[in-house]
Amino acid sequence: MFWVKNTSGKKDAMLTFALIAFGVVTLNIFLGSIANFQFKELTLSFSGIQAAEMTAYLAATFGAYVTRRWTDRRYTAEEKEEVQQD
Repeated sequence: MFWVKNTSGKKDAMLTFALIAFGVVTLNIFLGSIANFQFKELTLSFSGIQAAEMTAYLAATFGAYVTRRWTDRRYTAEEKEEVQQD
């Protein structure tokens, strides 16, 4: 499976999901601005999602990513302190 690497160089599932969420919202904004596309007999219509739905979608994924990074950094720092104290 394809995972994006974070700034620490580790494969990061939450960062991958956050980037996918950002791509989905960006694509929806783009397609929603087109509204209708017609090519010969083929007609496609797109409708954008509400700003509140976009915010909820992005906030959940980016919030989970930031929280996990904060937790990783906190416990890594605590482990380093414990090693230095021993």
